[in-house]
Amino acid sequence: MTSKEKDWVIKVEMIQLQSENMDDDYYYQMYYHRLERRQVEEELLGSRNRQEPPKLVTPFIQKVETYNSVVRIAGSLGQVAVSTCYSPRRAIDAVHHALVEEVGEGRPGWRVLWLFLQLLKVEEMQRKMSLAAEEQEQKSQEAERIYQALKIRASFIPREAEDEFLQLLCVQKGKKLMARLLPHLSLEQGEKILLTITHHLPFLMKKDVLDESLPLLYSPLNKVVGGLTFSKLIKVLQELSRPLPKCPELPVRMALKNQFGISLLYSLLSHGEKLLAHSCIAVPRTDMVFLVARELSQVPKALLMEPLFLPSNLLSLFCRYLDKQTVHHLEAKME
Repeated sequence: MTSKEKDWVIKVEMIQLQSENMDDDYYYQMYYHRLERRQVEEELLGSRNRQEPPKLVTPFIQKVETYNSVVRIAGSLGQVAVSTCYSPRRAIDAVHHALVEEVGEGRPGWRVLWLFLQLLKVEEMQRKMSLAAEEQEQKSQEAERIYQALKIRASFIPREAEDEFLQLLCVQKGKKLMARLLPHLSLEQGEKILLTITHHLPFLMKKDVLDESLPLLYSPLNKVVGGLTFSKLIKVLQELSRPLPKCPELPVRMALKNQFGISLLYSLLSHGEKLLAHSCIAVPRTDMVFLVARELSQVPKALLMEPLFLPSNLLSLFCRYLDKQTVHHLEAKME
């Protein structure tokens, strides 16, 4: 910003401090009220002489009959209304009412913003270190309200472009929203979102070519993966092995060529190895291990994406079912 633009922004902010409305300048007024109270106490104790408390000098507003309705800043895109600058509170309130109306009309952009507003309420409750029982219940209700607003379908539809939840995940703000929301959801809700994302992973990876923001979901989804039982883990992995209509490649091979896809796949396999190592499973499913090993060996190393995190126990999983030569070949591929 130029110095002229900085001065203009500072002037607008300073003008707001002249308001008598606590909603507009709460922190400014509370600071000086406390400062004045402290000075009065010190004067009563005789530790200091009476003096005027410092005041912030704000610009003088000259009331004129006519003024320019907009402010034009050189090099900027668009124009700023003067009434909006001098009364931002009314502008913020107007946005809130507009959001409710736009969400009702089903616009995806406004829907993301509305969901973010609901998520902020949940996060604000989470910031309180010691929540009372009723506040915990309110937080759970708000999180449940957001989850229901996501409109995750119980059964998958063939036309993915019409799914509102998938459209939310096609934009970067939607992925950020989901990454921040997942820690506040129950394990069952998180598992449903993980299964839905895995089922539609080819579609989401295709839509993420330019944005490349799917990795935002890796960390919260990785925590969901860590809570899966073996049967639920197999169900999620099976989504990566199902053939796609009019596509010669399986989802697992497509995932190996995408950073988020390969990271999620490795996370699922790593969790499976942990379950096998610490439990007694009568008939473990090995077909998925063979499938991943085959696809991993066939994908050229130049096309193999580097994962966000490489689990240390993947080779242990392959060693359970594959010969040493194949394991060494896969190890060289994953390095």
